[in-house]
Amino acid sequence: MGKRMRLRRITYSFLTICALGLGLVAPRDVVYATTTTTTTEQTEAEKAAAEAELAQKQKEKEEADKKVNELQQQTDALQGEIDNLDAQLVDLLAEISVLEAEIDDNLTQIEEMAQELELARATEQKQYADMKVRIKYMYENQQKNLVEMFLESSSMAEFLNQVEYANSVMTYDRELLSSYNAMRVEIEEISAELQNRQIELQGQQSQLSAKQASLNSVLTAKQAQMADYESALSAAKTAAAAKATEVKKARDAARAKANIAAVSGVTAGTGTTSGGSTSSGGSTSSGGGSTSNVSGGANPANVTGVSGSAVVAYANQFVGNPYVWGGNSLTGGCDCSGFVQQVYKNFGISVGGGRATSVSLRNVGQAVSYEYIQPGDIVCYAGHVGIYAGGGTIVEAQDTAHGITNYRPVTCHAILAIRRVV
Repeated sequence: MGKRMRLRRITYSFLTICALGLGLVAPRDVVYATTTTTTTEQTEAEKAAAEAELAQKQKEKEEADKKVNELQQQTDALQGEIDNLDAQLVDLLAEISVLEAEIDDNLTQIEEMAQELELARATEQKQYADMKVRIKYMYENQQKNLVEMFLESSSMAEFLNQVEYANSVMTYDRELLSSYNAMRVEIEEISAELQNRQIELQGQQSQLSAKQASLNSVLTAKQAQMADYESALSAAKTAAAAKATEVKKARDAARAKANIAAVSGVTAGTGTTSGGSTSSGGSTSSGGGSTSNVSGGANPANVTGVSGSAVVAYANQFVGNPYVWGGNSLTGGCDCSGFVQQVYKNFGISVGGGRATSVSLRNVGQAVSYEYIQPGDIVCYAGHVGIYAGGGTIVEAQDTAHGITNYRPVTCHAILAIRRVV
């Protein structure tokens, strides 16, 4: 009986070994490896989905920022029109003020000329009446006067002098009357000219008043339009701020998925035991990030003669400046890849012929292992990039909320690549 049991155990063992050899039975560690592979694929898929979501949110934010910029430009242009209308209105009011003063002055002159005309007419009438009295007296008594003057004259010369005097009186009266007539005519002409000028000035005043009413109407319409623009701009800024918040959340989610994927990658690549446990090897983590993708002992030499410390010193000059999505100005605003590209451009080092991105920067220069990272090396993450500043930190264009900073740890996210371009 005991021999039969031993024979059965031997037979069972033999069949089991054969089954294993034929792949009919999977050992526990193989099942674990399959499960780990499935988990890794799932986390990679979730990471890709998170990155796609981040890209979509960034695109929506770009569109929102573009709308804000367009509305801001339209608002600025409209403000320029309003300022121009205000300037025209000020000039017009000054012109109207001058014209009103001229009209008042002209009215004063008309009143003065009317008074002078009345005085001239009165003087003319009085002079005319006096002259008629003298002429009537002289002609009615002319014969007698001439005889008396002849008889009373002691000589012919005296008689002729008296006759000449009488004629001179008549001539004086005629000349005086003609002078007053000429003065009256001149006053009437000036008065008529002033009247015409007054009509002309009043016509100009009517035109300017109509122009003022038109400018006021246009200005009122522009101001109403400005109110609409300002309302739309405020709404657009609010929407852009909301999109920025969504981008931040999506970026945080993508970073979390990247960290999970990095950890899953480490787990998938480690050794296994028949009991399902793993032994870790080759990963370093701090601050929530991972450096498992940058091992291997790579430590390339400097090929440009530019000091990495000099690069860091230059980059630190711009700490505190704003983060602008798609920007490439170290002072006016830039994003993470624009910051890295412009810093190295200062030293004559090109990290891309066109617009650099966090993806394209993973392939510039030479690969560096984490254990040999040096100041001035480019550190690439999922959707982000910075410059290693030494002391375990990076200098970077962090985000719109923080701008350019130099305090975060290099392992703040999962490190995808370290590149040396100096």
